[in-house]
Amino acid sequence: MTYQTLNIRRDGRILYVDFNNPPVNLMTVQMVGELFDLAGSLAFDPDTAVVVVGSANPEFFVAHFDLNDLVKVVSGDPSVPQSNYDDINAVQALTTTWQTLPQVTIGVVDGICRGAGLEFLLATNMRFATAASRFCFPEVSGGILPGGGGTTRLAMQIGPARAMEVILSGRDFTGEEAADYGIVNRTLAAEDLPAYVEALARGIAARPAAAIAAVDQVVKAVYDSMIDAQFAGFASENAGLRALSTVPGVKESLEQLAGMQDAEHERDLPAIIAAAT
Repeated sequence: MTYQTLNIRRDGRILYVDFNNPPVNLMTVQMVGELFDLAGSLAFDPDTAVVVVGSANPEFFVAHFDLNDLVKVVSGDPSVPQSNYDDINAVQALTTTWQTLPQVTIGVVDGICRGAGLEFLLATNMRFATAASRFCFPEVSGGILPGGGGTTRLAMQIGPARAMEVILSGRDFTGEEAADYGIVNRTLAAEDLPAYVEALARGIAARPAAAIAAVDQVVKAVYDSMIDAQFAGFASENAGLRALSTVPGVKESLEQLAGMQDAEHERDLPAIIAAAT
């Protein structure tokens, strides 16, 4: 498998997937398509037990969704593939596809993870980070909301009060704060993170496939009753995103910020948004 925005490396029953879209790993429409394609392969791949998702960029896991592509999406630009369903958009569908893969998925963050990057991360089974990593949903500061499943999943995973704080503050949360809130499993020192995740992945891959599948089935069965709530949340996200994108000044603000999607501005995105809006 060869992709333009993803690096793929196999080690036995473990597949390592690294985001690689310089300079700041923006999630683009192209990346979404490649992640869909990869997920389609994994859905019928009995030889892969674990998928470890990280980044080829030492500073950015995923900065956020490319605002140039976002403006096209909310404008209904025919050059951008649109969802066939009003209640679920492409990023929601993507994260749900990854959420339901038969493999164990592990997200590894050592750097900045915001917006669509955090939405994708929340769809993995397990998540690990360094203490210095930063997590943020900056969307509300720009006049919209996390609409790729992030608002829904965050509320379901860490509770409504903490989700409201994370989303409405629009600030960066450290890796330690993210672990305290349950956004990630735990944080480790940067020098210890790769070895810990590799050992965990190897241990899981060595377990009998039937036992892994049985555990996965039980966990999914426990949460089956929440599926309706998740999709109701997705529909509400879409309705909110459509409504907010028509508010005077919002699209213009997004277009202005789209011109600042470089490493210098992305390092302190919350302050950049505050200054620009």
